[in-house]
Amino acid sequence: MAAVAIGIVLFGFTLYYIDLEETVASARRLGLALPVILLPGACWHVLRTWGWAVAFPEEARAPFTRLFRVRLAADAIGFFTVRGIAGEPLKVLLLYDRVAPEVTTAAVALERLAFAVIGIVIAAFISLAALTRLTMPRAWDTMFTMLIIGAVIVLALAGLIARRRPGDYLGRLVTAIDRAIGRQLEASRVVRFILDVEHVLLQLVRGDRRRLVTLTVLAVVCYVLMTIEVWLVLWAVGEPSGVTEALAIETFARLASVASAMIPGNIGALEASNAAVVAALGLGGGGALALARRIRALLWAAAGLAVYPRVQERRR
Repeated sequence: MAAVAIGIVLFGFTLYYIDLEETVASARRLGLALPVILLPGACWHVLRTWGWAVAFPEEARAPFTRLFRVRLAADAIGFFTVRGIAGEPLKVLLLYDRVAPEVTTAAVALERLAFAVIGIVIAAFISLAALTRLTMPRAWDTMFTMLIIGAVIVLALAGLIARRRPGDYLGRLVTAIDRAIGRQLEASRVVRFILDVEHVLLQLVRGDRRRLVTLTVLAVVCYVLMTIEVWLVLWAVGEPSGVTEALAIETFARLASVASAMIPGNIGALEASNAAVVAALGLGGGGALALARRIRALLWAAAGLAVYPRVQERRR
């Protein structure tokens, strides 16, 4: 309820902040360009599903069409409720009759972590370019600087986990706690499941390096696709932007999307983040960009509900 209230406040602030007449006029100019504008989003969903498929061990990989349906359905439920908390566990449930839960959980974690880490690293480079090439208010410069610092920390942690070394991390922690309190935590089903997920995840990360290379390339391409979407919308409404501006807009929109994950439908946060960064760059068309992205999100959420798969049989 608190998240919904925050979203409504942000939506109201966006309506007050933007020029409604300009937004309506810009939306009309989208016209026949809307199908082209929606194309990068379609490619993004296909590539993200490909990345999730790569994250599975080859011997336990479900068909691509099944993964695509599961991904769309889980994203749709997460979109209308709470992303991550609702959507990610649903992927495990919808593949329960085909893939072991610990394997699906590890694949979800690997795909999410890979795209998040690469996205943060890309965002750091874009932030550096924004600081040196764009003129923005001091608060925006501070935000991009903090993003660069955070990216360095995340990259260091990712390198520590990905390096080739025997053993695990959570397993050692559980063993140490067992010795300290004199109990066997591994007797718990929950703890055993978490340790099994860590074991599979570390095998995937430290195994075939081509898997990590593929996930890295896909993450970069997906980032570029969403930047192209920004550029297409602004071009269609007669507010063409440069490459650096489009990248800066996409970077801030991603950051705001992560921060507002608790808001159902990202209501208000999507509109506020896109309109604010476009205005900060001295460009027009922020309202049209928010509208195009809202249409794209609703269409794919509806598609996810339409193709919602069913679990055919229970797994032993």
